[in-house]
Amino acid sequence: MKEYYQIHELARLFDLCPDTLRYYEEKGLLHPDRGENRYRKYGIQDICTLNIIRALRELDLPTGEIRDYLERRSVGETLTLLGREEELLRRRMGELEAALRETEERRARLERYGGVAAGEVEFLEEPERPYVFLEQDFILEKEVDFQLKRLEQRHQDYIQVIGSQCMGAVLDGESLKQGICNHFSRVFFLTRPGLPFDAVLPAGSYARLYYRGAYDRLREHLDTLLAGIRAGGRRPAGVPLELYRVDAHDTNREEEYVTELQVPVLSAG
Repeated sequence: MKEYYQIHELARLFDLCPDTLRYYEEKGLLHPDRGENRYRKYGIQDICTLNIIRALRELDLPTGEIRDYLERRSVGETLTLLGREEELLRRRMGELEAALRETEERRARLERYGGVAAGEVEFLEEPERPYVFLEQDFILEKEVDFQLKRLEQRHQDYIQVIGSQCMGAVLDGESLKQGICNHFSRVFFLTRPGLPFDAVLPAGSYARLYYRGAYDRLREHLDTLLAGIRAGGRRPAGVPLELYRVDAHDTNREEEYVTELQVPVLSAG
């Protein structure tokens, strides 16, 4: 049985590059002996220490904390470290469970809205919908994604562009009066109950229409929605908004985009 191992042997054993072992030595985690030729010599204790280092690095523990633990190592210190490890793993499990829920909800969204009937005007009652928003004088259609990213950055602890949360934009009322349909006054994300929000979309009666495809036909779809509102004996009670149900984050095919147009309505009487 060999008493010492050279650096390339230990690196191969742990599937590491020799520079990593030199780095651990520089940080005070490993203390190899030196032979007469000044080559590093690693013993059985170094192998044991490297097993510990690898396990703790997998927990993302900083090298300074690993060094302190190695210097004070005892059953008591190990029990304390195991407590931290359990706490970290529980937190990671919670994050993974949240990520799984997010993935399941995103799948449900795509399956639901991928099959909706497009071009039909419907009336529905909506509850209050809290949301966070970013507002400007007007936002061009081609700027919507950029502004949504800015809004996500502002609320990155609980908002994601690629996720299950619904995002949308409110058409600019003044531009609409001039017949311009590609200007928006704000972009927004609907938020989950219990999370911070900036305002709410009011509860009440809404007319909606789903349309598929690119956004450059918004005028046509909006005219269809407004005609349906009149035909249903209602009148608009606010500016239209778009909800992006399936968009470029989900598909490269414009024909697969699904956008929901909504307008608050009142009885025509």
